[in-house]
Amino acid sequence: MTASNIFQIMNPIAMAGWLLLIAAPNWKHTKKITTIVISTFVFGGLYSFFIGSSFGHAEGGFDSLENVRKLFQNDYALLAGWVHYLAFDLFLGTWEIEDAKAHGISRWLVLPCQIMTFMYGPVGLLLYTILKIVLRKKVWE
Repeated sequence: MTASNIFQIMNPIAMAGWLLLIAAPNWKHTKKITTIVISTFVFGGLYSFFIGSSFGHAEGGFDSLENVRKLFQNDYALLAGWVHYLAFDLFLGTWEIEDAKAHGISRWLVLPCQIMTFMYGPVGLLLYTILKIVLRKKVWE
């Protein structure tokens, strides 16, 4: 199976997790599915495999932007990077909704933050943190 084929499979899996978070945030299995099944076992397992598969086959490194660019010229290293984003963004989206529940924040107020987390990761986290500040909820615990 090519990296492109695997990429085409990963995106719908991530989308399923995000749809579950948005459509059924209070369902008792949502957190388990998004964090344990998808983020940890599916994406974590695949990430480990891709990193292992591309280790030693990709030039570059993390010491300069040019070396990072070289590293991601390998399709499987690039795919590992993409799966890394998918895993952490979904994990973060799950944390946002769970944290909102714990602080009594309406899921409807969190929804724009989650959309931004889905699309732009850290921007969604920034918006969620600002939302908590505006609502005068504890930001750090």
